[in-house]
Amino acid sequence: MRSLALIILLVFSSTAWATQAVPVKITSDNMQYTQQADQVVFSGSVHVIRQDIELWSDTLTVLLEKKQGASNSTQGALDEQGSIKRIIAQGNVRIKADKGRSGTCGKATYEAAKDLLTLEDNPILMEGANRIQGEVIKLYIKENRSEVIGGKKRVEAIFSTPADAPGLKP
Repeated sequence: MRSLALIILLVFSSTAWATQAVPVKITSDNMQYTQQADQVVFSGSVHVIRQDIELWSDTLTVLLEKKQGASNSTQGALDEQGSIKRIIAQGNVRIKADKGRSGTCGKATYEAAKDLLTLEDNPILMEGANRIQGEVIKLYIKENRSEVIGGKKRVEAIFSTPADAPGLKP
């Protein structure tokens, strides 16, 4: 059987994350790959580094698509793995990106087909002194838009503006 490390390397260089191959480094206390479930689970102090984005969580589950025409045999498992279907980070999720952007939540789910990142369980996004939070935050990556949904917890946004900005004086 082929090396599991090679499977992981290929999984995270998938086009679901970018159009060109970009190195992704994942460290954790444990990793479990289940071919039948088409998933890889990293657990225990998970830390992901990819270009200018870092993510920390208690667990990180990667659900894979099978390639069309793939068999159920354990032979050639590497050849049968397709792209990433969904990535789920759970427990003490922290995200840090370039330009002072960061966020926290209890659960973050990336859906590759929709290029959608959904933050749940007390999500907060920050950029410098600006901050937004709600019950659910959806980031539509390709569309460069976001949606913050209230519910039991109302949407709260704090934006910092220059004190001498025109139109803001009493």
